[in-house]
Parts: sequence; C-alpha cells; structure tokens
Amino acid sequence: MSRSHGFSRALLAAPLVTFALAGASADELNFSVMESGTYDAAARQIGDEFEAATGTKVVVSAFPWAVLRQNNTTDLISGTNQYDVMSGGYYLADVYSYFAPMDDFIAADNYGDGMIDNLMKPGRSEFVDGKQIGIPYGIDAFGLLYNTEMLEKAGVSPDFATWADVAAACPKIEEATGAACFSHPTGNPEQIGSFFLSSYPGTYVTADGTYALDEAAAVKAAEELAALWQYLPEKGTAMTFDEAHQVFIDGDAAMLVTWPSFVTKQLDAEDSPLKGKWGMATFPGEGFTWLSLWQLFVPESTEDKDAAWAWAKAYAGPENATRNLVEHNIGSVWKATYEDEALAAERAHFWPALTAGFARAKNPPLSGEAQDFLTNTLQDVANGRTSAADGIASINAAWANIPVPSAMLEAAKGSGLQAE
Repeated sequence: MSRSHGFSRALLAAPLVTFALAGASADELNFSVMESGTYDAAARQIGDEFEAATGTKVVVSAFPWAVLRQNNTTDLISGTNQYDVMSGGYYLADVYSYFAPMDDFIAADNYGDGMIDNLMKPGRSEFVDGKQIGIPYGIDAFGLLYNTEMLEKAGVSPDFATWADVAAACPKIEEATGAACFSHPTGNPEQIGSFFLSSYPGTYVTADGTYALDEAAAVKAAEELAALWQYLPEKGTAMTFDEAHQVFIDGDAAMLVTWPSFVTKQLDAEDSPLKGKWGMATFPGEGFTWLSLWQLFVPESTEDKDAAWAWAKAYAGPENATRNLVEHNIGSVWKATYEDEALAAERAHFWPALTAGFARAKNPPLSGEAQDFLTNTLQDVANGRTSAADGIASINAAWANIPVPSAMLEAAKGSGLQAE
C-alpha cells in the first residue's frame, strides 16, 4: 500500500468544518458545471457533504463543454437566472458584466493564500474593471507525453525546444518503432490551438485594442503545424480524445499531445501497458502553454451570495483540492497538494513538467468568436486546405471585425499579450 493511498483515506476522514463555518443560508443552490465524470462527480460528492453541514442543497446541472458554455451565456442574457454559481472560463468574456465582483469575499477570508503564484491575477483569473469575478480551480496545461521505451529505441531525447524539432525527430521515431510519431484529439477542432499558442511568440491585441496577429511570426507557427500533421497515425485527423489516448496506450503512437488530466490516471492504472513506461516533456515552443483554468462565477442575480461563496470555497478551496485530484483527477491550484511528499514521489515521472507548464501557461485573450475562427482556420492549414500565409491573412481579416471585450483587454495587458 503506497503512502499516497493512506494519505487519501486520511483526507477523506478529515472533518469538513469549513462548511459549517461558512454560514450558507440558502435552501438550494444550482451549480452549472462540465459533464465529464470528474468535475461533476466531485461536485455531487462535495455537494452531499455541503448539504449535511449547512442545510443548503446543491443541485448539480452538468453539461458537455460546448453546451455548458452556451447554457451559461443564454441563462445570463435571457435573465432566466437558474444558476447561482457557474463554472466557466475566459471564453465567457462577452457576459462578464453579469457576474458579481468577489473582492470583498476574497479579502475577508484571505482567499488565495497558498495558491499557485499569479493565478489570482489578470490573464489567469478573470476581472472586470479591475474587480475579480473568477475563482480559479481545476488547473491543467497542455502536455507532451511520451513512451520512454520508444524514444530510447529511436535514440531521441524528449527535450524539444520547438515543434519544428519534434517534426524533425518524427521520421527517426517512426522508422525505429514502426509507430506513428504522435497522436492528438484532432477531431476536436479547438484543440489545435495548443500547438499554435505555444509556437507563436507574438501578441494577439494591438496597442489600439483590436485583434491582430503578427503576420510573419504567425505564418511561421502555422507552417510548423502543417509540417507536424503528416506524422499523425493513419486516419488520425479526426480522432476523439479517447481514440487519441488509446492509440498512445496501445503503442501505436510514440507521443501524445493532450490535456494531461484527461489521461494520466488511466496511464498509471495497474492494468495499463504504459505504467512505468511513460513521461512528460516540457511543452515545446516560444509562446505559452495553453492554460485550462476553470473559474467559478457568481451571477449578480444570485440572491444569497454568502451561500454561493460558501459553496465556491467548498468546491474550489484547499480543503478538498487534494482529494479532488486523487479521486477525480482535477488539477489542484493549491501549492500544498504538490508539496505532499508521497504524491510527488508517486508522480515524479510527470509532475515536474506539469508544474513547469503551470508556471508558463496562460489563456489567450480571445473571445469565443475570435478563438473559434483561429482554430477552425488552423485546421484548414494543418490539413492542407489552405496555405499558412493565406490562413493567417484570413484570420487577421476576420478579427478586424470582431470587437475585443473590455475584460479581454485587461487580460491581454495583464499577461503581456497586447502590443505596446
């Protein structure tokens, strides 16, 4: 029995006194969250404990990501007001004005003390007019995972500075192993952004506050994508997450580019053929690693904001963070999780690269419309339907007509992604 398992049981047995102290008084809270078997499962588990301690029932309304994004937006704009706390991210910038500032709650509880550095700042957490509206949880950063035996057989070190370095190593890897160089959930068109964001070192917003890419740097990054895409598995241009992960697990691809939280638990399972035979590399590129940082938002329409804040702390705070990681694979935003010696030793094959990714990771300062046009066009470039130069030109042309939400201007300036 590993020390981490003992730690997990001790954590489960710990009294959740913070709920009782929070003073939640609403009879019921409705929480919208992603349906994934992770975020929603943790919400139901903590919700039962929260109700027992406070008397407030938490109704967990779980939806697939795209539906969650639309439901949150529609609920706010229509004034339906059925969700008291929402789980979302930077792509909700167009409706940020509907959310309540949380600064007073944060200050009163000194919330954020002990969190990973800079997560409560613009460009990572979410702000409107200088006021914080988002409470971070569920961190992840895109990862490059590799089969240690395959790369050793090919004589390739996983220390790739750029995606061009990866593409250059791919023929050697494929010749030595007989497997594809890498797999990726290509059937989810938005996921291609992970390569571009890390490869492109430029800004996304001009000094005048409009969307635009630095054309030369963006074309170079897009060309790297097109070169890399030829090393996907056979029929590998429309894979789901599960399919892309399984190709890697089965040994039909030497590397995997994905959100680590989606697959690391499966890779380390007792029956996994890759248990003890995989690692994670520093994510290549001169840009930034794509940050997945879920936020909790409390709409202005929520009647009992004290109860909503109590739930936010219960779900996203430090008391349940390590359990959420161990049981549900939800990335912890709290330093104490990564300082646990037993867990750190158990996960030494990927935590150093993962946490380095956290330090480098950012959100692109893009509205949903701007991001969708970028990633859909990059799909055309990668799959040979348009040239990199024409694709980037079309992105800049379209972006010229897409306004930058004020919250995104704050984020772009705060994260160094606006031109000076």
